[in-house]
Amino acid sequence: MKKNILFVVDEREMGGVSVVLNDLVHTLDSNKYNIDILVLHNKGNMLNDLPDHVDIFYGTPYFEAIDYTISEVIKMKKFSLLMKKVRIVFDLKTGFIKQSIQRERKKLIHKQYDVEVAFKDGFTALFVGYGNCMNKIHWLHCSYKTFNPNAKYENLFKKVLPLFDHIVGVSVNVVKEFNEIYHLEKITETIPVVMDVERIKRLSQASSIFSVNEDKLNIVLIGRCHPVKGYDRLFDVVIRLKDENMLGNAHFTIFGDGPLFTHLKERISNEKLNDVISMKGEISNPYAELRNYSLLLLPSFSEAFGIVVFEAFIFKLPVIATKTTGSLVTIDDGENGMICENSDEGLYQSLKQLIQHPDAIDQWKNNLKNFNYDNSKLLKRIETIFDEGEKI
Repeated sequence: MKKNILFVVDEREMGGVSVVLNDLVHTLDSNKYNIDILVLHNKGNMLNDLPDHVDIFYGTPYFEAIDYTISEVIKMKKFSLLMKKVRIVFDLKTGFIKQSIQRERKKLIHKQYDVEVAFKDGFTALFVGYGNCMNKIHWLHCSYKTFNPNAKYENLFKKVLPLFDHIVGVSVNVVKEFNEIYHLEKITETIPVVMDVERIKRLSQASSIFSVNEDKLNIVLIGRCHPVKGYDRLFDVVIRLKDENMLGNAHFTIFGDGPLFTHLKERISNEKLNDVISMKGEISNPYAELRNYSLLLLPSFSEAFGIVVFEAFIFKLPVIATKTTGSLVTIDDGENGMICENSDEGLYQSLKQLIQHPDAIDQWKNNLKNFNYDNSKLLKRIETIFDEGEKI
């Protein structure tokens, strides 16, 4: 008999969590599981390419402000949304959030699930934790040392998180940093992300939308235009290299939308960077574009895992990344890319070195020719967790 599985996320914006969830539901056995996805706030364009056996549904109006900050809502000048945000903040601060979630769950959940998965750090843990499912799982994707999404309501989460049967982190360091705060070693474990490699390769066969100048050192960045991604400091480094005549023939292309998109576009125009940085916005199929580039760059302040690194490796594309929890577990420094110090100066020195010695890219590509990502053990462990229904 099939098990009913519910995955809960707060939105479906472009980003690693949406990509990881999409790949996971594509690879789970459809003969064993009926899968639903609940998106609490229907914002974003991801999670469109789902398998036929996966159903998606959306939250009530109560949740429309959960993924905005107060300042973001004020800037939007939407009074009704502001009132919803104020209400959620009030519920979180007073502890009434439990009653509110249980009230909204009655409107949304119309069947009994064998497993409920809070698949994104933060609010989804409250939604699942305050539910009545017998097997509750929480997936961790954040580097809690540099970004703790629960920090504002720490006492609340310290009460809810022990209610879970399993807590899964995407890397050893994610779990370690999480347990330095919450001390839930008995129910936490590490399972790296599952990737639907065959699907990724299939999507890469589509025609490219954007062309590149093959005479350039073409560097690509993929991810939301969010402060944590470090795009502003990359711009500062590019300007410095350009002013010192050290930029060579490097060209940077950014795929992704987000809160800083307009700001970054304005910087390109105001600081005359059009010839060295291109912003293409959100793209539905980045895999068809990756093969056109020489290198992937991640200038992030924080990355818990960095699935885009392994996606690049599938296409034999080396990666330069700042030193983060994610890059330390995905990149073999000097073998398939480079890890630089997580600072403006570190980024500057690494890009300068690459531009002066671009032959390193060919060696890194050669080292990636036998790269293979094996999901089999990961899926086996995930299925065991789904099927157990009891604490580790």
